Amino acid sequence: MGAVLVERLGALGRFADLPNLVRLNPNIEWKTRGNCAIALRLDLGEEELPKAKSITLETVKELADLDAEGTEPGVAFYVGHEMPPELKEHYKRTVREVVVIEEAELVARAVGAELCKLKTGRGVIGALAAIGAELDGCTYELLSYRVPGNRGTPRRIDPVSVADMDRRTFPRTFDNLDPSTGEIRITPHTPCPVLFGIRARSPEAAVEAHGIVRALEQVERWVVYRTNQATDAHIVAASIRDVEPYKSVAVECVVAETPRTIPGGHVVLRVRDETGEVDCAAYEPTRQFREVVRALEKGDVVRVYGGVKRKPGLPLTVNLEKVEVVRLAPVFRRLNPPCPRCGRSLKSAGRCKGMACKRCGLKLRGARPILEEVPRRVKPGLYDVPPRARRHLSRPSLLDSRTP
Repeated sequence: MGAVLVERLGALGRFADLPNLVRLNPNIEWKTRGNCAIALRLDLGEEELPKAKSITLETVKELADLDAEGTEPGVAFYVGHEMPPELKEHYKRTVREVVVIEEAELVARAVGAELCKLKTGRGVIGALAAIGAELDGCTYELLSYRVPGNRGTPRRIDPVSVADMDRRTFPRTFDNLDPSTGEIRITPHTPCPVLFGIRARSPEAAVEAHGIVRALEQVERWVVYRTNQATDAHIVAASIRDVEPYKSVAVECVVAETPRTIPGGHVVLRVRDETGEVDCAAYEPTRQFREVVRALEKGDVVRVYGGVKRKPGLPLTVNLEKVEVVRLAPVFRRLNPPCPRCGRSLKSAGRCKGMACKRCGLKLRGARPILEEVPRRVKPGLYDVPPRARRHLSRPSLLDSRTP
């Protein structure tokens, strides 16, 4: 829908910038499939505003699947050159907290924005957020769209060209392939209009990559969006006592227990800080990331990143998106010392009797087992889930210098 509006509104005036594509709080249970909102910013004269509003509303009514359960579109119009602080704050809240329609309506009245609802119109919450998003430290995504006749059928792009694109543009583009499996990650798995999407660190890299990918079906149109994807905009620094449903947090803490694997292959990590304890989970789809979590030991200092969903009847759990190993605790194993006479390992001679050698019979009353530090299977650094399990907002470790 955003790409169609870009074409239809482009005839009225000049776009002030790239369109915003804003991903919202990923923990909300009633989120839409894409969980996003779009904002288009145009330089228009006063006489062109009614036409722009009419085109927008007609396009939304035409293209929105209003018969689908959970589709509750909303449109927001704001006229002005300065961004009110109320809109900026509203954007931050929609990414990190729970916001209801009534709160969005209060913000709209405060800044003079106009809201238009279809059905319940829950979409006005995201519409206002997309307007208020300044997207500092943003990334970009080029979305290529299918012709209507192909929607709902398997997507057809040349996999060799995707691998070539990744080789030539990575890390200026990212999350094109899952490195552990080679699985293509630029194509959605839903029956939406998108053929493929390329995530990039600049618009130029996105366009270059698009030119390398070979579509085996007709492309209807494409557009580059400025996005909050891969920015960790949803994450807030917190203590364990602040962990609650619908929040995404970063908590520096200490591993409280040896990680345990539960049915289904999920790994549970218990952590603590001075305010309490909580479970963190690395689920089966995170694949090799679970091995990092399994390698942690009691006493390790870590920073866990993840979101919390509301699951009635189940314990509060942080769904891990990444883990930063801050400091490793030393781990030791007990070894019997060698016999000074024959070299064989000494054994206990009994309670308070020291140790003895079963080969040569030497007894050493003062001998004790020795402690040897065990090499760790993990080292300090930032580890995250593979692309197949990554949320849109989560920042990949490849964009961070703390990657080991």
